[in-house]
Amino acid sequence: MRPRGFTLLEMLATIAVAGVLISIAVPNMSSFLRSQQVTTAADGLNSAVAQARTIAAASNSYVSVAAIGGDWRNGWQVFKEGGTPDGAYAPGTDTLIAQHDQLPPGIAVTSATVPPGLGYVSFSPVGYSQTVPAKTQMSMTVGFQLDQNSRVVDINLLGRARVCNPNREGDTCAMPAATP
Repeated sequence: MRPRGFTLLEMLATIAVAGVLISIAVPNMSSFLRSQQVTTAADGLNSAVAQARTIAAASNSYVSVAAIGGDWRNGWQVFKEGGTPDGAYAPGTDTLIAQHDQLPPGIAVTSATVPPGLGYVSFSPVGYSQTVPAKTQMSMTVGFQLDQNSRVVDINLLGRARVCNPNREGDTCAMPAATP
């Protein structure tokens, strides 16, 4: 009668194969996780912009999406402007609708606006993106990058937003230049 079980040689061979598989899978998994972090950040901003535009049109009011502390890496807030719209959240006057938390470490964020220098996007009661209080049309591009992974949220003059990948759609999608 032969004893049942694994021999030492069989166990060592199994452990060696498992080690090789893990050494192949771990770098691919960490690259996948970095890609997902960038995609999640861009999709979060895109969702906030769509929410702001919808609420502005539905409630006949100005709604803004602004970077917390002027830096998109700190997250962003969606708020209904009370009083005179100015693109800055004022806790006593404005109504906070949603807030996105700080981004994971390592994600670089660049942005560009027309007109230049704005840290927010605001939507008029008809759903168009415009500056406040000047009330001129505006557009914004916000880029998220971690290693080779990048995504861009592009908001056009009508207030429509889309997420694109500049690595795949280089002719219609570009990262904004680094902000100072």
